[in-house]
Amino acid sequence: MSSFTTAIKKTRIGGLSLALLLIGTLRGGAPAQDVVITSEQRGTEMIALGQLDFTCSKGNPKSLTLTPGEILGGDLDFSGRFRIVRAPTLTPAAKALFAQEGALAYLRGDYTLENDRYALQTELVDLESGEIILRKKFTGPRDEIRRAAHQFADEMVYQLFGEKGFALSRIAYVNRRANGNGGSKEIWVMDYDGGDPHAVTRNGSINLSPVFAGTRDRLIYTSYALGSPQFYLTDPDHPSPQLAFGARGMSSAPAWNRHDQELAYASTEDGNSEIYRRALGAGNKGERLTFSGSIETSPSWSPNGQELVFISDRSGNPMLYVMDRDGSNTRRITYDFPYCGSPAWSPKGDRIAFSVLDEGNNFSIYTVAPDGSDPQRVATGGSNESPAWSPDGRFLAFSSTRSGTAEIYVMRADGGNLRRLTWSGGNTMPSWSE
Repeated sequence: MSSFTTAIKKTRIGGLSLALLLIGTLRGGAPAQDVVITSEQRGTEMIALGQLDFTCSKGNPKSLTLTPGEILGGDLDFSGRFRIVRAPTLTPAAKALFAQEGALAYLRGDYTLENDRYALQTELVDLESGEIILRKKFTGPRDEIRRAAHQFADEMVYQLFGEKGFALSRIAYVNRRANGNGGSKEIWVMDYDGGDPHAVTRNGSINLSPVFAGTRDRLIYTSYALGSPQFYLTDPDHPSPQLAFGARGMSSAPAWNRHDQELAYASTEDGNSEIYRRALGAGNKGERLTFSGSIETSPSWSPNGQELVFISDRSGNPMLYVMDRDGSNTRRITYDFPYCGSPAWSPKGDRIAFSVLDEGNNFSIYTVAPDGSDPQRVATGGSNESPAWSPDGRFLAFSSTRSGTAEIYVMRADGGNLRRLTWSGGNTMPSWSE
């Protein structure tokens, strides 16, 4: 067992046991010894790790926007679970720096770029003994090297914390300047860190409210391409939009329920904007859930698929309401705000994010417990709208005009660690994949 593994097993940081799961057999080495240590309180631990510059043994690294080492280090920094200490090469001074910063292990990697292919090897190495704790090899088309780095980052999170990482997730959003036509709005997608942005739609129409349907490879959105707004389903990497289902009236604000493979959405098919739910496919029928006679919109599912939060103006101003999945047991959960919009239920189930119109006619973002208690303002400055949770419920993506034009930002759920992801202007309505 490496000294890193032993130290992780024996050391408690902030009173929290860290978890390390060593898998498989090391390539070219002896079998790794399995160690499983459960965490008493997951989600707040942080591990210091050294990282060396990855070497490119064949090809031109300048042909890449970011090297795989830069992508991996950025992922681990972004996760909030690692404190990365960087050094170009493993010199005695670098080892001393890693040890001084509390790093018991370090990352290194080598990659090749040949024709249209890449090969990448990444290793987690014990600082004291030099033992390779974890080694992974990836190969594929050159344009997938970013994905390989993200995959290793997610594996690091899972191995050391027992939770799924989100470096392979992506964010869909609306860009009103995508094709130079100021009257159109197109759907775009990018990696969760803002990398690899590309257009999904190019129809010159108005396309809104993207939402991922269970995976990063299925996207539902609202489009006016054929006149009245309808829902379309497509693969964002190989767009070939198909009508999700036909419906009368205007359909908007889709929300995906991964448990039952169905949408909740707002529709005027019965004359007034009401909340419906419906499975995809032409043969399925929508079930109306609200009957108040007021405007009902913007549904969002609870993580267990048993409840919905939505916006209603039945009390006079738009407020948050929660109801059971069949429309029963409706209760209002916000009161002390002038105007609420765009609720999003956390994957953890413990908070609902939403926007609030403030006294300066701008929107701020708040979170609140599902019963309406403990409201907390987490984003101000400019107008901040459309919060979307990361898959682990620890971060929020949102649209903000704090820079002068609408851009997509990400922050911790408490408002800290703000990062800007887009720079082109006119970017709104983010949605975060699983």
